[in-house]
Amino acid sequence: MVKDYDSQPSFDNIKQEPPGARTDNNEAKISQNQNEQELKTFKLSDLESKFILKARKKIRLFDPEGIYQFKGSAIPYYHSFLHLISLLVSLYLIAYYFAVIVFSELEHLDGVGNTSNLTAIDKLFMIALAALTVLKLKKLIAVKVTHYDVRYKLALAANGFNRIVINLVKFSIYFLALALFIIGLDHPNETILGAFERLENGVMADSLAFFSWIVTALIFVKAFKRFGKE
Repeated sequence: MVKDYDSQPSFDNIKQEPPGARTDNNEAKISQNQNEQELKTFKLSDLESKFILKARKKIRLFDPEGIYQFKGSAIPYYHSFLHLISLLVSLYLIAYYFAVIVFSELEHLDGVGNTSNLTAIDKLFMIALAALTVLKLKKLIAVKVTHYDVRYKLALAANGFNRIVINLVKFSIYFLALALFIIGLDHPNETILGAFERLENGVMADSLAFFSWIVTALIFVKAFKRFGKE
């Protein structure tokens, strides 16, 4: 076979770089090198180191977000003891809170027995909150996060339920004050007992009850935000 040396070379299969490609690659390499250099030279000050160490050793009872952020740190056993006690107390208070809601709506009628004045919305929200709690607890139990898995899960559960209790107490106070303020504006001559009666019946009572359930649901969702997260 004779090669034709006089023919023109073909550049059809040669891949050409678009204009500016080399410049972009060089800039990317320079930026990457600068970032790596900054990471190598970055050092925490003594105050920053002490602050982080103090935050890691802090006893957390109402801070599920903090427990999650420091999930890699070992939780001391006496912290776990406090978490267990506070978790049991919070579970009791939450159960008592909803029991009061249920039993306060019971009414005894002669010849009929006990009847409940709970609305369909009340029942729907209570079932939804119970389902959410069970689902989040199952996710928390199933996930494996750290070497201190049991203590971490106990701490996160305790802080989550403790946060629910604190937020429910705060919301109840604010809600009652707001409701009485609104009733006072509409009925300035109303007595305190009359105002409480208006909170139990009427269109305003239904509207306030729906609003309270929405806020309660948000409290639960926020407290369970880190449950089951890796």
